[in-house]
Amino acid sequence: MENHPISNWLVNRAFPLWSGKGLDRSSGLAWEALDHDGQPLEDMTKRLRVQARQAYCFATGAALEPGLADLGDTARALFATLLDKGIHRDTGHLAAQFHPDGTIRSAPNDLYDVAFVLLAASALIRLGYDMAPELAQAEAMLARLKAPKGWHECGTGAGIRRQNPHMHLFECATALYDATGEPRFKAIADECLDLFRTVFLQPDGSVFERFEPDWQPRVADQVVEPGHMTEWIFLIDAYEEVTRQDTGVDLARIFDTAWAARDGSGALPDHSVPRATTRRCWPQTELLKASIVLERRGHALPGGADPESILAMLRRDYLDVPVTGGWYDKRTTDGDLVSDMMPASTFYHILVAVRMFLEREEALAAEPPALRTQA
Repeated sequence: MENHPISNWLVNRAFPLWSGKGLDRSSGLAWEALDHDGQPLEDMTKRLRVQARQAYCFATGAALEPGLADLGDTARALFATLLDKGIHRDTGHLAAQFHPDGTIRSAPNDLYDVAFVLLAASALIRLGYDMAPELAQAEAMLARLKAPKGWHECGTGAGIRRQNPHMHLFECATALYDATGEPRFKAIADECLDLFRTVFLQPDGSVFERFEPDWQPRVADQVVEPGHMTEWIFLIDAYEEVTRQDTGVDLARIFDTAWAARDGSGALPDHSVPRATTRRCWPQTELLKASIVLERRGHALPGGADPESILAMLRRDYLDVPVTGGWYDKRTTDGDLVSDMMPASTFYHILVAVRMFLEREEALAAEPPALRTQA
């Protein structure tokens, strides 16, 4: 709803900040972070995934609000720059990091980064841009990573296997299938979903992060992140909506397990195994998205798990900052602030959560008064 304070924050504060001071005009890339005064941290390494995320955010913003339509061209230019600067000329691998001047620092062709390039492409396709050449480039980089089961982490094919990049591959494949209707993208999403159901998801509703090369769970350094658990809830719901297929995944059980890990403030810790003493901003946005999904599906939410309460916590602890439109990145579970910068990567999480909350508000406002009273 246009009159909701969080809408004003997003449209009139966040987007102008990150499409203004958040962009490095000399390199054509986005800054990795701003300080708490809203100034760019110019000496920081720039990650390619941040460039792709910001391109996705700007393209999404252009579709949200007529006054933000010009952000479509900003997104397109940023996307073109990240591919122009981000493909290693000798190996053809996708960069992971840039030096502050925009030259490549490392180019491992990381699955996580490829997934976000594909996600940004999906948002630009939805805006009407012809992305066929760039999409073919990104798909070729993804094909290099294909393993017999799932995808390798990077171009070397070595190391542990992780659920996180497969989660984002599931996300971008679902988005691309929605934007194009091409069955090859649904096939990618289906393979990621199969991994989730048979490998990542545990009987108690938790989601394991780390695995051996044969997909057996690692024991010595296993990690469980409640933020990823709630993120899967949102993504599976999106998949079911796009494909009109029931995955059979018990989303409420996953939510209950993640909710049980919260700290005294009601926020999710960075990880519940091993137990973290910090809580970043982004897991709280994923908690908000999952809460909205379960509410829409008619599930009874625990006290304090309703969308309004979670948004209130998010605004109080993370969005009430000296530079409106920015955020605090991290607090201790006791509430003490421990971050000293505003990572650009967080915008992607906040944007989707706020958009979902505003869509919920619009849907509630459209209901007859009697139904709103019952809810």
